[in-house]
Parts: sequence; structure tokens; C-alpha cells
Amino acid sequence: MKIMTYNVENLFDTQHDSLKNDKEYLPNSDLRWTNNRFYEKLHEVMQVIIGLGNEELPLLVGLCEVENDFVLKAMTQFDPYNQLGYDYIHYEGPDVRGIDVALLYQKDKFTPLASRPIPVYLPNGQKGRDLLYTCGTLTDSTLLHIIQVHFPSRREGALASEPNREAAAKAVRQVVDSVQALDPQAAIIIMGDFNDNPSDKVPTTTLAALPYTNNSFENTKLYNLCWDGYKYEDKDIGSYFHDGQWDMLDQIIISGSLLNGNLSVRAMPKAEVYHPKWISKRDKRTGEMIPKRTYVGTFYLGGVSDHFPIFIELFFKSEL
Repeated sequence: MKIMTYNVENLFDTQHDSLKNDKEYLPNSDLRWTNNRFYEKLHEVMQVIIGLGNEELPLLVGLCEVENDFVLKAMTQFDPYNQLGYDYIHYEGPDVRGIDVALLYQKDKFTPLASRPIPVYLPNGQKGRDLLYTCGTLTDSTLLHIIQVHFPSRREGALASEPNREAAAKAVRQVVDSVQALDPQAAIIIMGDFNDNPSDKVPTTTLAALPYTNNSFENTKLYNLCWDGYKYEDKDIGSYFHDGQWDMLDQIIISGSLLNGNLSVRAMPKAEVYHPKWISKRDKRTGEMIPKRTYVGTFYLGGVSDHFPIFIELFFKSEL
């Protein structure tokens, strides 16, 4: 069972929402965001999901930067994607541009029981992007708790914006603590775009996510499956490429109960980056194959996203 998360970089429809600042992604904007471009990007996002699944579609797909309900309906209910068996969970959030998080799930393998947005209150009193909490059962009745995140950006600088990400992490931590107070063995998956590297302060201190290379895993502790204990800036691949170096802004963090064999499902103790050549381009400065984004400035490059997706694998213990 593959579980993936993907920042799909401004997956907007072409209709203006009077309550949001989405004018950049309209047919008459400088970007000339037409229906043809929207559906081409949508098709390529779905091809990434299918390709990552290989012979079996991912069980869960966490998404960052989808605009609204219509986009998600197009991904799950319009022909031919309605044949893939996905449904979705989404709440309209407070982001001024209109970008939200969402969760796709395989209807025949995962049954949602409850979901809600998780509000984030920034230090300046404003609201950040909502996060998404979902709990549901697998086919063997195992209960999963999933938190899809998109933490505040580093646009103002990594250190200057860090308090905003700390606020988002504290909101996640409150949910985790509440779930574990009721069930210390709860199976928890936190995934999405953290806008930090795994070794940065917010993931390691505020969330208290440990490296995945620990020798033993405790039920209630969190483990970052994208971090082996070494700074990610030294790696030769990541989910995001900026200023000549790789970052691992997209991460999957799970509870130790999914690693120590105490549950009927178990996670492989490492996340993987999915980076086929067709969603990549060669960086002129370094020669590396990096994510091919949709736009560079106002120039239409035609790529899928400026992020690579990442994924983990879960197994029923009977299959191991």
C-alpha cells in the first residue's frame, strides 16, 4: 500500500473566485492560464500518481496547492479519472490565493470515519493555511490517522518565517497528543510540504520527529522517514531544488507504532522520492535533473510541478 504526498504547484481552475486572489490564474492574466493548460497539468498530475503506483494505485494521495472542490472533482469524477476509484476529502481554507490541502483515497481500500480542518493561528494574529485531519479504516479494520500539511512558506526568509511554521507544527502536535492520549498505539501519518528540511528546528524540536535509523521505535514517538540523521542539504536528491541545492521540504512522519511491529500493518522505514525523467529538466548550472515546473516567471514551461512527490509503503504483516 503506497502512501504519497505531492505539492502540485498551483493547480488552479480557470474561473475567478470573487472571495480569493486568484486572478493570476485566469485566461486573460499574464500567465494566460487557459482550459487547455489546466487540463494538461491535471492529466500530468494524474499520470504521476498512476506512474508512482506502478501496478497498484497509491492507497492515499496527500495534495498541496489545489485550488478548490472543482479541481478535485475533475481528478476523481471526470472521465477517464473516475475509473481510478478515488474519492477525496477537502475543506475550503482561508488562504488568500485559494490554495488548499486535500486527500485522495481509494474507496474500496480505505473508509473515512471522520475529518476536519486544523486551523493555524500565526503569531501576528492572522490565520495560516488550514491543515487536514482524517481518520479511517483499512480493509482489515486498522485505524489510520492522517494529517496532511502545508506549512507557511519561507518567502520572508527561513529564520524570519520560522515562528509561522512553529505555529503550524504546534497545531499538529496538539492533534497527535490528543489522539495518543486516547490510544497510545495509534497509527499516525503526518505528511506534506513542511517548508523546512527534516533536520531543521521545527520538525526536530516542535514536532519532535526523530531519524528513521533508530534501532528501536517507541509507539508514541514520531519518526521522520525522510531523515537519516544527516542534514539533507548534503544529499544528491530531494523533493525541491533551490539555489543550486536539494531540499527535502516534503516529508512523511509516522508514529513508532507503524514501525515496531505492534500493529497489523507496518511501514517500511524510509520514504522515497519519485523522480522519473519525464517530470524533470536538466539544471543548466549544476547539470542535475530537477523538477520541471509549470511556469518560470510568466514563461510557460509546461512541467507538472516544482516539487517531486514522495511516498512510503505500508504492508499488512501477514504479507511480510
